[in-house]
Amino acid sequence: MSRENRSGRLRTVFVCAIGGLASGFACVEPAHAYIDPGTGGLFAQLLLGGVAGALVIAKLYWAKITGPFRRGKKTQGDA
Repeated sequence: MSRENRSGRLRTVFVCAIGGLASGFACVEPAHAYIDPGTGGLFAQLLLGGVAGALVIAKLYWAKITGPFRRGKKTQGDA
């Protein structure tokens, strides 16, 4: 699979996911429900875990991300 085809497919999946979420949120009725404090802690933990995961992924792929912008140095990911 070529890189252009893969990026086009990824873009299509992303647009469909965002469209599905937007239409789902547009059709929601008010729940009039109580959310206990433990739920806020769960959402905070989810957010912090996502940020930590993103930082680990960025650290693992840093050489591949910055490789094309470096001058003259060959990185391991440039092979």
